[in-house]
Amino acid sequence: MSKSRNATARAEARRRSRIAAKEHAERGEEGSETENLQEPQAPTSKVSAAVGQGGSGPLGFRAAFRGSFGAAPIRDDLRQLPQLLRTRAFFVPLIVIAITTVVGAQKGVLSTSAFQLALQSVLLPPAFVVAFLAGMLTRRASWLLGGIFGLISYSGALIVGSVGDLAVLDPSHPIRAALEQSVTHINLDSTFIGDLYGVAVSGIFAGAFAGWYGRFLRSMSPARPSSLDLRRRDAAQRKGGGRR
Repeated sequence: MSKSRNATARAEARRRSRIAAKEHAERGEEGSETENLQEPQAPTSKVSAAVGQGGSGPLGFRAAFRGSFGAAPIRDDLRQLPQLLRTRAFFVPLIVIAITTVVGAQKGVLSTSAFQLALQSVLLPPAFVVAFLAGMLTRRASWLLGGIFGLISYSGALIVGSVGDLAVLDPSHPIRAALEQSVTHINLDSTFIGDLYGVAVSGIFAGAFAGWYGRFLRSMSPARPSSLDLRRRDAAQRKGGGRR
């Protein structure tokens, strides 16, 4: 009887041991699954940080060159025009044109070679410089600002040609000839309209080229976080360090 009781007790002990081992294994699996569900945030954040670091790096020349081209959203650009007229992309070239026009209307200024170069670059058609400057200072509607400044710079040339001291220049001088010709075309409707069309189109092309060039440069250079982004990142790091 004692032997049978001992055998039964040993069998019961083995059965309980197997049940306990099974329950322990199940608890271990549930714990590992819970940890896997709760802790993927750290590796996910690392992956996202790695992707962010990789995505912010510079592109290759070919990729940047191809990515800088795109169709102009004409309707959206036209809707953005009132906002663009309140930005530096409009005021900076406008100030340059205004200063050049005012100085050019003074007596004796047209005789200096330095101002002649400025006049050719800023006011005389096709006035590539101001249209390109406006296109580089904005990320939207660069072609539209270029066309606008093509017309504004031509207006400045008409003012200088009308009130400026052209007598200080030789009659055969190219700047005097261009200014006098522009003023003469005011009385010729079809010719004047052709001049306006020409300066507007040349400004549009100059602004569009500046917009493309700006996109190309931004694609080639790595993106730098702004000061606001840096402050947010530092605050997040300090908050994470405090929790630890």
